[in-house]
Amino acid sequence: MARKPRLSVSDVIHHVTSEVIDSRVLFRDSTDKDKFIDLLNKYLAETGFELLGIVFYPQHYEMALRLNDRPMKDLFQRFHSAYARYYNKKHSFEGYLFQGRPKSIPVEDGLYAQLLIAYLHTGPTRAGICKTIEELDNYKDCTHSAVMGNSRFPNLKIDQILKLYSSDGNVDPKVIYSKTIKQMMEKCDRFQDFLDMLKASKEDKQSMYESGYWIIGSPKFKKDALKQDKEKRIRMANYVRTNWDHDKLAEFVFSRLPVSVLDMKKRGRMNTLSTARKLYCYFAVTLLEMTTLSTAERLNLTSTAVCRLAKLGEKIAKNEGMKFPVH
Repeated sequence: MARKPRLSVSDVIHHVTSEVIDSRVLFRDSTDKDKFIDLLNKYLAETGFELLGIVFYPQHYEMALRLNDRPMKDLFQRFHSAYARYYNKKHSFEGYLFQGRPKSIPVEDGLYAQLLIAYLHTGPTRAGICKTIEELDNYKDCTHSAVMGNSRFPNLKIDQILKLYSSDGNVDPKVIYSKTIKQMMEKCDRFQDFLDMLKASKEDKQSMYESGYWIIGSPKFKKDALKQDKEKRIRMANYVRTNWDHDKLAEFVFSRLPVSVLDMKKRGRMNTLSTARKLYCYFAVTLLEMTTLSTAERLNLTSTAVCRLAKLGEKIAKNEGMKFPVH
């Protein structure tokens, strides 16, 4: 059976799970863990995705990740490849380290997101690693400890996590978060529907033609998510059909600005040329889903710079009403 399509939904939290192959372990020592975190933070910074939680287990990890307009593969293809190269060289292995692409489930904000973070952060108790809330509060292989102020995890968006638990009243979001964590640990009945949905969403035996099965949220959220994903797939198929590549993109961008394609790799911050680069990066990596590496080589920039310019280019395109042609 063909694998289910991974939904690409912008500005939505995704529950992401990835496992290592065979009998390998994710980390063989503390240096491996440090390297994993360093690489994750590097590519999070490049893509602009928001990390809302992560838990490490011997043979897999789970995270909550809010996407932007970039495809999820922009993070995981490079991040997993870089860690696998490090891991194989250090421990004398060859080939793949992770079992294919990560599994991901879009989850609606509001109550569903609250339950997701609580589910993620109480994983060590269900695994029998932490027996009490006090142990969980200080368990450093789970970012719950960072939310509680007992550890630090770079790039973890603690403010965004707590924002999910904010209410209209005067209750501290951290109090609501802590209460939800304790209730999830106790497996209260009101959490069972969410747990059943999450379990069902992880099931690989469902038909790939029922992709709504792998979305957690209200009927409207599911409908909107499927619509956004379908529109994006149609748009990308159209770009492939009409042979959009770097040459065609350069012609499109630079023909609309008083600069030459030959100026593209020149250094300097001339306003018009800077604008052209920003637009080029936005159209390349966000709309055409070209790799940041190929775009960086084209413009003689770093991958980090390409990601930064793409964000700025999106604002320019919207302000100027500059739309990418669709045939």
